[in-house]
Amino acid sequence: MAGIDITLVGRSGIRWPAHCGLSKGGRTAGLTLVEESVKGLMDAPIETDWIEDTDGAIFSGERFLPRDLDLGFAFSDELARSRGGELESQFRLEFGARADRWDPNFKHTRVEVESELSGVRWLEVLLREAPEMKMRQDPYSKQVWELGYALRSGDPLFESKKKVTTFETSGASGSGFIEISNPTDTEMRHTWILTQGTWLVPDPSWVGAPGKRAPGGEFPTRNVTVTVTAADQGAKVTRERRKIHAQTFTGANLLGRMNGKWVKFDIPPHTPKTLLPISVSGAPSSGARAELHQPRRWTRPVGGEL
Repeated sequence: MAGIDITLVGRSGIRWPAHCGLSKGGRTAGLTLVEESVKGLMDAPIETDWIEDTDGAIFSGERFLPRDLDLGFAFSDELARSRGGELESQFRLEFGARADRWDPNFKHTRVEVESELSGVRWLEVLLREAPEMKMRQDPYSKQVWELGYALRSGDPLFESKKKVTTFETSGASGSGFIEISNPTDTEMRHTWILTQGTWLVPDPSWVGAPGKRAPGGEFPTRNVTVTVTAADQGAKVTRERRKIHAQTFTGANLLGRMNGKWVKFDIPPHTPKTLLPISVSGAPSSGARAELHQPRRWTRPVGGEL
């Protein structure tokens, strides 16, 4: 596993560097990732569906499955200069089997992987079962622990820093272009953040080989009208699953106002930088702004770029 760093970021926000293959890295004193214990770190699990007939079968779909990730850790109180069991106990508190329902600012434990090739990517995880202690010796007398952590991520894709591009006007109306791209190996579900005005946001269908995708096919010039009033204070339109498709900043649902014409096309994997037309009218005289939030989600912690 040389060449990558693996860091656990706990629920408390504390960072626990556990494996350092990059020259700049440095492990947490007394904590070591047991390399041979690692399972499920690379490709996200998928399941395919096929329809059988008398001539064989044809592909009908695929879906991502939860990712099960196994990581083993060794703890040394002597190296950490901590009391017997203290380091292992502090580390255990960084994990839970479910979200903390009392904490409105709860954040999941994250597994971060940094590489020279792909930078930093992360995966949010929960415990799928209790950590298992390897009882080859009395850990409290030897001050050495070895535990296996069985983790699960309902969303099996690694994330990296999202990209945000913008379009702005200095008056009540304007038109131009906004940049969109998807360098990842998965379809991108993007989000629009819009200020007051009547917007025409682009939503084309796409065609082309990886690295050469471009608007085309059945709806190459499709756009969607989104009207945002002063009372709305702004609006969010998203392709993300399990979220309201269009909502004002005040919490109202915008779907009815869009008359059934919604943003419908995800951005294909390996789509190069492309300028799409965008326009607004009926905005305040001070101008308007659109933000295009583009998540970066990968099937693996390292690689996937063309």
